[in-house]
Amino acid sequence: MAETLTTAAPAVPVAGLPFQFRDFLIPLADGQAVTRGWPERHGGKPLGVTWHWAVTRKLQVLRDVIGGAHAERKGEASAHYGIGRSFAEGVDRYVLIENRSWHAGKNQSLRWNGKALQGDPDFKGSRSTIGIETSHIGANLDGIVAEADWISTATPLGKPIKVQPWTPEQIAMCIEVGREIVRRFPNIRPEDHHGHHDICPLDEEGRAYKIDVCGFPFAKVLRGIYPDQAIEDVWTPFETVRQRQRALIALGFSLGASGADGAWGARSRTALTLFQRHEGLVQNGLWSTFVSRAVFRELKAAGKNPVDVTAGRL
Repeated sequence: MAETLTTAAPAVPVAGLPFQFRDFLIPLADGQAVTRGWPERHGGKPLGVTWHWAVTRKLQVLRDVIGGAHAERKGEASAHYGIGRSFAEGVDRYVLIENRSWHAGKNQSLRWNGKALQGDPDFKGSRSTIGIETSHIGANLDGIVAEADWISTATPLGKPIKVQPWTPEQIAMCIEVGREIVRRFPNIRPEDHHGHHDICPLDEEGRAYKIDVCGFPFAKVLRGIYPDQAIEDVWTPFETVRQRQRALIALGFSLGASGADGAWGARSRTALTLFQRHEGLVQNGLWSTFVSRAVFRELKAAGKNPVDVTAGRL
């Protein structure tokens, strides 16, 4: 597939880092997974950023699947960016951020801000957020074996998993992509970033649907994108089931005699649903970035250090 380089995307090192942005743009044409512009209802601009993993170790594979005019998933799916695992792979652009990519929307239940979608199509990811795919193999599921350095985390439904870490070079490129987005759309704030799993956690039958990007280094990436803002790490203290359980107990929600046992069952789901009701969140019993922010805030308001609480030191 030939590269299509434009003046908007020079293939040169960025911000002193030894990687390149390259364009493999999907044409704005019938039968392609791209739509011109953003809804006027949103002021003609995106409202947030949805982060994904591509379940591939190579950026070239992602490029073949969704990039350019003759992608394998032509007319089905796309993203604005694809981010490799190394500076040598660099960053791909598939859809310019002035236009919409088809990256999220199926089985979506929440908006970019955690509010209920309520069937409103203008708030589907494909109409309201910029989609970023990271080259990443995913979790230790479907025959994928975790390596020693993989991250212990849990899905929105509370299933323990291990996920491949994002490399330091990949994190640096995520930051540069985020900076490019915010320069163009400064309305996008740190709290407007989320994972695909946050807005599309279940399928139509109530089963687990998306789990990307569980374990993503949101705090590190957002601190790089917004260096002038104090961004607290509201994600890491609640990665595992036991950490989430300890947080709920510390906030006064009973899990019964078993307590924080690392098994996310009916009592844990009920406690989380009650917390969501108390906070005015969507009551779905699922852990998300939106829940993490609220739990972190409430623990601090109660004079409790979230890191100490979830580590079992309080």
